[in-house]
Amino acid sequence: MTSRINLGELLHNCAKKFNDRPFLTIAPSGQTWSYSAFEQYVNRLAHGFRTLWKAPPSHAAILLENSIEYLAASYALKKLGVVEVSINRTFRGPALARTIALTNAPVIITSPAHFDALLAIRAELKDIKTLVVTEDRKLAQELFPEWEIKSLNKLLADRDDHITNSADDLSTAAIMFTSGTTGVSKGCVLSHRYAVRTAENVIPPFRVTEDDVVYSPYPLSHIGPAYYDVLPTMMTGGRVVLRDGFSLSNFWQEIQKFEVTWFMMLGSVQQLLWAAPEQAEEREHKVSRCWATPAPVPKEDFDRRFNTHLIPGGGYGSTDAGWIVAPQWDHPGGIVLPEFEVSIVDDNGNPVPAGQSGEMLVRSKEPGIMSDEYFGMPEKTLESRRNFWFHTGDIAKLDNEGLFYFQCRKAERIRVKGEMVSGFEVEEGILSHVDVEDCAVVGVPSALGEEEIKAFIVLKPGKCLTIEDIQKHCNGRMARHMIPAQVAVLEEIPRTPTGKPEKGKLAKMMSH
Repeated sequence: MTSRINLGELLHNCAKKFNDRPFLTIAPSGQTWSYSAFEQYVNRLAHGFRTLWKAPPSHAAILLENSIEYLAASYALKKLGVVEVSINRTFRGPALARTIALTNAPVIITSPAHFDALLAIRAELKDIKTLVVTEDRKLAQELFPEWEIKSLNKLLADRDDHITNSADDLSTAAIMFTSGTTGVSKGCVLSHRYAVRTAENVIPPFRVTEDDVVYSPYPLSHIGPAYYDVLPTMMTGGRVVLRDGFSLSNFWQEIQKFEVTWFMMLGSVQQLLWAAPEQAEEREHKVSRCWATPAPVPKEDFDRRFNTHLIPGGGYGSTDAGWIVAPQWDHPGGIVLPEFEVSIVDDNGNPVPAGQSGEMLVRSKEPGIMSDEYFGMPEKTLESRRNFWFHTGDIAKLDNEGLFYFQCRKAERIRVKGEMVSGFEVEEGILSHVDVEDCAVVGVPSALGEEEIKAFIVLKPGKCLTIEDIQKHCNGRMARHMIPAQVAVLEEIPRTPTGKPEKGKLAKMMSH
């Protein structure tokens, strides 16, 4: 499709084209907006923002839970050419202060759920002038007397006409932050073209059409829900069911209730569904396909139990690099998109033979379809972009046919007895135990030098396993050097909002 359009104009075109078709449903309430009704709400908010600002700021921060207000604010900013700074709603303390202050944004759009977190860092938010709140304006005034407090609902203007935005599609649309699982979260500068091209390239492999209903419980501050779920659906005329957070107990009931046809499983969602007790709703639905990243449960077993089609996990995308590899319908190897080049290299930067693992490097053949930089971090930007390639920090391989296979983060490789071990492959083996509900592994110092593997596991209710039980289960399922030397049982694995294990936190647990 290769559209050249900014997101404000894209929404306007979709609203005209799909008009009264349902666009957005909020779970669990079921409240639904059509394409035209959603754009009218966005336009009213955009006009309201214009009255608030004598001159629009360059950046505005959004710190909100998934809601109609979040999505409408996001697109209202894009109508005005204001860069959305998408703040991770789980951040607290220094991380929250750092991401809000990074761009010198003078305004935060937020809700009472985040007042306490903001109160704890307000002395560090020296650029903030205005707080736009979804409710409890009076409380906000009491807590933040030094800021101008505005009610989002009272900002809604009577006008709902489209605001024409002449911004080039290579201009910045948003700053989204990396998950920070291996270091400080970095603000990725993303253009309108990045968003649009990502969505266009998601549509074919997942066979997205106007008849689809996608279920999205992940935070809108991440590219997955924003550009893999919402935007492809908008461009094809389907419907988004937006939920504020994944709920295992409500998942299949809502899938059935809202007639969902497809969904993505990020982080630990697939294994959580697999570990849960069986229920009738998990087979009686309209879901025709789904995708997991990572995908620890075998496809055949998953398809049989849940009466659907699990697209093998060959796709690859990241906030920094964009959507680079498309999964195939029935093959685990992904196809590198024609807009990108991928090279697999060893630790010295030399290309490795087909079938051999190494770090994934990528570069684009079109401007604007990868992140432009890490905002305010020129050293990190230069460090990641060397010799004309973006260094992803991920380990992968390409086979003889050029098909792509993701393996793990480079920082998560564990060196055991001279061998490099993929933590994902160890986790995959442990998760196949019938009594294990969740798992994450890390490398710990070995008395013999190098590292040994420590597994953190969550057991299913009422179950009990020893380290010997885990090691016996792993024996025969993986190489000897991959079997964990240590095992710790936790009540839950700390995870990011998109379900990635926070291995930094696990490492800190070991140091105390």
